Amino acid sequence: MPKIIHKELSYKVRGVLLDVHNTLGPNLPERFFRDAIALGLEAQSVSCKTEKVFEVYYRGVRVGLYLVDVWIEDGKIILELKVVPEILPLHRAQAISYLKVTDADLAIVVNFGAGSLLDERLPNFLRDKVVSFEWKERPLAEGMLYPKLTNRLFEVLHRVHFELGPGFLHQVYRRATMVELEQQELTYDYIKQVPIYYQGHYLGLQPARLICVDDKVLLATVAVKQADDAMQAQLRARLKHLGLRLGLLANFNGTSLQVIAVRV
Repeated sequence: MPKIIHKELSYKVRGVLLDVHNTLGPNLPERFFRDAIALGLEAQSVSCKTEKVFEVYYRGVRVGLYLVDVWIEDGKIILELKVVPEILPLHRAQAISYLKVTDADLAIVVNFGAGSLLDERLPNFLRDKVVSFEWKERPLAEGMLYPKLTNRLFEVLHRVHFELGPGFLHQVYRRATMVELEQQELTYDYIKQVPIYYQGHYLGLQPARLICVDDKVLLATVAVKQADDAMQAQLRARLKHLGLRLGLLANFNGTSLQVIAVRV
C-alpha cells in the first residue's frame, strides 16, 4: 500500500473540505469555498494562506506570477479549487504545473461543482524525475509558407508548453516564448499595438500583444478553452494590417499544445 504523504494533516484537511461542501453546497464562486476552507483550517490549528504569490520562471527568466488557491503548512499541501462537473485530465496537469512552480509536497485538486465532494491527490514526484524535451520535425501542411522557419517555431512553442505545462495566464506563455526565441537565436519584434484602417482611413491603434518572427510569421500565444473561429479571423485581420502572410495561433491551455496556422 502506497504511503500517504502527510497522513494526519491530510485527514484534517479533507475533514474541512467535506464540512465546507456539506455546509455551503456546490456551485458557488470559488472565492466562497476558498475563504471557508481557510476559516475551517484555522479552526483546526492548521496554518494556511490563500492566494499566495509565486514567481514563474522559464530558463531562469521571470515570466509571470501564479497564485496558489490555498497554501497549507509552508507547502506541505496546496489546494487547487475547481467548480466544474468533474475533475478532468487538464485539471490534474495544471496541478502538476503548480507543483513545479511551488515545489510543494502534495497538490490536492478539489471540486465543489458536483453533488458530493470530489478530490484527487497528486504527490510531487517531479523532484525525482528528469525528463528532457525531445523534438522531431512535424510534417507540415502542403504548401506551408516558410517551412524551415515554421518548423523551428513549432519546436519553440512545444518546448515552452513542455517546460511550463498548462494552467497559466496568456502573458506567461508569451514571455516564455520570447525567452525561447532568444535562446534559439531567432529575431523577433514584440508588437503591442497595430494600426487599424478602413478604406485607407486611419481609425486608431488596437492592443495586439503579438510576436513577429523574422519579419515573416506572426505568433499569437493564448491560453483559452477553445481557439475559435473569431480568434483566427482576428489574427488574419492583424496579418493584413501588418502586411504579413502567415500567423500561428498557439493555445497553451490544454494537456497538449494546439497550434493553428492562419494564412492570408
